[in-house]
Amino acid sequence: MAEPVNVLDMTPSDFKTFLDSFDYVFSDCDGVLWSGAPLPKSGEFIEKMKKLGKSVHFVSNNSIRTRENYESKFKAAGIENGFDNLTVPSIAMAEYLKSINFDKKIYCVSCPETVRVLERAGWDCVVGPETGADNYADYIQYLRDDLDVGAVVFDSDYKVNLPRLYKALTYLKRPDVIFLSGATDKYVPLQPGSLILATGIFTDIVVAESKRKPVLLGKPGQGFAEFAMKRAGATNPSRVLFIGDMIDQDVGLGKAAGFKTLCY
Repeated sequence: MAEPVNVLDMTPSDFKTFLDSFDYVFSDCDGVLWSGAPLPKSGEFIEKMKKLGKSVHFVSNNSIRTRENYESKFKAAGIENGFDNLTVPSIAMAEYLKSINFDKKIYCVSCPETVRVLERAGWDCVVGPETGADNYADYIQYLRDDLDVGAVVFDSDYKVNLPRLYKALTYLKRPDVIFLSGATDKYVPLQPGSLILATGIFTDIVVAESKRKPVLLGKPGQGFAEFAMKRAGATNPSRVLFIGDMIDQDVGLGKAAGFKTLCY
């Protein structure tokens, strides 16, 4: 395995060789293109890559943002057609379910936008409950199966609670129930120097208790990378450069897929 190289230390000749080594740029969004406001010259960089003949696409674990929010972020950064070239877990999960002709209900332990994406694609989604019963003995109600549910989706549910985990585990006892996972982030930055628990922690609990591995359609899943490649029309992973700001999620995705990686 090659040792990491600081591109700022490259000679002009080595830097040209590096630029010539990829045809596609896949970029993360949060922390790379913007952090609240657009990061300095992020839009200029994207336009420069396009002028150099690179096909630029965006790959994010963030299904929470609406299309309108993403479009405003790309516009503020000076990036054209950003959303049209964006892949997030909710889009990948909808396409996956379409590909297998899925026709049952989906139990969503996910953010509202993921639910909306799946519902717009034509499926009935089951969510909640918002809170649990006061008496723990009453939690038996969350162990009742619903045979109409054929898939369980985890993707950035910041209102996750014990009743939702119980219901997910109940459905996943049936081997035919599909288990999909989007964002796997265990921690997210809330403010500079401060990390908070993210929803990947709770997905891991369900994975351990159900003894089932989900189809991973978020970073760093190889299937997610392959889906992003398909949408971009890329066929050779070694000709893709992935730019991110997180080792586990972004560099991990690159390693799983065989991409070149650039950690910002």
